[in-house]
Amino acid sequence: MKSFINQFNEKLPALTKIEEKIARFILENPESAVKMSVQLLAEKAGAAPSTVIKMCRKLGFSGFSELKLTLASEINLALSRNVNFDDLQSTFGNYNGFVAELIEAELAHLKSEELEKASKILSDARYVDIYSFGFDSIEGLDLYHKLVLLGKRVQHIENGYMQMISASRLKEGDAVIAISSTGTSRDLHAAVKHAKHFKAKVISIAPESSILSEEADVSLSTYFKKLILRDGGIATRIVQAFVIDELFIRVLKRDEKAKEYYEKFKEVLDLKRR
Repeated sequence: MKSFINQFNEKLPALTKIEEKIARFILENPESAVKMSVQLLAEKAGAAPSTVIKMCRKLGFSGFSELKLTLASEINLALSRNVNFDDLQSTFGNYNGFVAELIEAELAHLKSEELEKASKILSDARYVDIYSFGFDSIEGLDLYHKLVLLGKRVQHIENGYMQMISASRLKEGDAVIAISSTGTSRDLHAAVKHAKHFKAKVISIAPESSILSEEADVSLSTYFKKLILRDGGIATRIVQAFVIDELFIRVLKRDEKAKEYYEKFKEVLDLKRR
């Protein structure tokens, strides 16, 4: 796998002064750079967008998108190795406040109009694919069960190879929901890009300004002010579960057939509980 730092060190002699300036800006501001567009990065570095693209290619990347994917992966790896146990203890010492703060922050970032767009896509969809990996699949499975209750033809796929195969069989009128706590997965990004190629609509549940969110037709942003555990921590699951419940309720409200299926589900529950 490519590394931005390694590519920079190796290719530095081949860069012009302005290209080196751009690369050093990225190196010194990685978390900001990964959220920027080509135009914004060019403006910050005092260069033309075309020069940014040339710099990316000289470093061995196909373009700025691939560079950002690589950079985001490196940032996420570095953060995942750094667990602050003092933060962990203080956070769970005030669990109620921690959860309330998470939901409050997410409400401030989650856009109602994006939820409406996503619910309409799902209500109208012929088939729905859910793509996720690892710990994110906990909420992927939750969403799968909820959509099954509403009578949707849905599948949840956790394997990158199978995601690509399924994406190639989708068409206009179908939908993909991609769930990621980081939004940096290359395999997930490739799968949703492939689905869009075949005219399926893509909904992301991922951090704002991530590569995955930028690729999606509708972005349901997840926001984490503080992550104690980068991988599989309860903060990511609480926020993802909140977004999924909001989406589920919106679909249920707008889709009459979904309401009928949900009533049948409640009848089944009553039968099983007797």
